Amino acid sequence: MNVRQAQYLIAVHEEGSISGAAKRLFITQPALSQTIQMVEKEIGARVFDRTTTPISLTCAGERYIASARKLVSLEQNLHREIEEIRQETSGRLRVGISTLRSMAILPRVLPRFFHLYPSVELELEETGSSSMEQLVLGGKVDLALLLSRSQVVEELTYITLCRERLLLFAGPQTALAKRIPPYSGIPIDEAREERFISVFPGHGTRTTQDHMFEEYKMNPRILFETHSVEVARRLAITCNAVALFPETLLSNWLQPTGIYYPILGDQFLRELYFCYHRGSYVPRYMWDFIRIVREECFSWEPGKGETT
Repeated sequence: MNVRQAQYLIAVHEEGSISGAAKRLFITQPALSQTIQMVEKEIGARVFDRTTTPISLTCAGERYIASARKLVSLEQNLHREIEEIRQETSGRLRVGISTLRSMAILPRVLPRFFHLYPSVELELEETGSSSMEQLVLGGKVDLALLLSRSQVVEELTYITLCRERLLLFAGPQTALAKRIPPYSGIPIDEAREERFISVFPGHGTRTTQDHMFEEYKMNPRILFETHSVEVARRLAITCNAVALFPETLLSNWLQPTGIYYPILGDQFLRELYFCYHRGSYVPRYMWDFIRIVREECFSWEPGKGETT
């Protein structure tokens, strides 16, 4: 196996077809098919089951692709190490982060970062927190900001930034706002009869919300769903509903008006992490990016550390 063969067969697996992989690789289908046949001849087994749509891996193919990814990663790490040794302060940093977190964090972080590293190219992958680990594992980003893990992925290293509580914003005419003084800590079931503005499934806040509802056996009416917790917060205030909102965004960035209640229950506290691939080379500018994020946005939070 060589790096070119590994890259070609990984592309076929990810695209699900030889034609799609050929387009991605800018080569002809016959040339790609010839490479696949050459690899299968070398290992004495088929890599792909061509009878399925999309094309799938055989048992031998699963082993081959796993090893191919390691080979490509080793080759990429070598090039990055050599590049940093040669230039030290230039390169590319790909960061996975949700849109709202990027709005809250990056305006405070990037001026310092680009002052230190004017030649580093920053690429953002803005998506929901639940998909961040897969982006790192798939090599799509170098560093990702995510919320509480359901389980530790062995291939990743996690760096804890802070713990956060969710706040429940409420419209002024809700029964909750009329019954309980603003800013009081409450269990979520105090809002059992309220209408919720919710983010869609796949967002970290929605995952925690669903856990709350399950634990308290709640089934409130979801009035509206959105991809933004800030949209949900504003709609809750204007539509006399309620919506969950991350406390760290309130503390670090937003100073919104409105009534809110910290949600009680340590089981609902969420941890924010950076994660990166355990086997990857970490350049100095990535360490400094993490350091600046901590200092600018989470320096007030105790208990920061690394979980391997």
